[in-house]
Amino acid sequence: MMRFKLPNSVASSQDLSSLLLDLHEYSRWFEHESIKKNVNAGHVSETPKLSPSAVELLQSWEAKQPITVQSLDQLMNNLKEYGHNSPSVTITLAAPPLNSLKTTLVSWCRENIAPNILVNFQFNANLLGGIILRYGSRVFDWSFKRQILAARDKFPEVLRRV
Repeated sequence: MMRFKLPNSVASSQDLSSLLLDLHEYSRWFEHESIKKNVNAGHVSETPKLSPSAVELLQSWEAKQPITVQSLDQLMNNLKEYGHNSPSVTITLAAPPLNSLKTTLVSWCRENIAPNILVNFQFNANLLGGIILRYGSRVFDWSFKRQILAARDKFPEVLRRV
């Protein structure tokens, strides 16, 4: 398997599936255009619209080898294998994260946990804030709700001082 780095915008297994769909559509278009070129059919159809992540990945792939039908198949097979062999973490926040926050968290996870980790995001307003991280069977709960519940016996004292 040829090594490559996924863009941090491709965070989860769903993002990876979406990227594979884009690449599959591009591969079909590329194969069709290659056949037309071989038989000297002059009209070139419009390139399919690709996500920025797919464009970025194709550009980095093309820097290592020319784009051919076979290399596109190899890329898609590598991505499928990447998805099957990558560790996964789930991050639950109190609200849907902005793209900038998602990219920052994915970057941190890939630098500190594993370079090929897939990061799934969920949100649960009941957390009140903070974060819950699930990795395998481990759960790390840094939510405000947990902190409040952990200090519930101190809560009446705090209210009396208000």
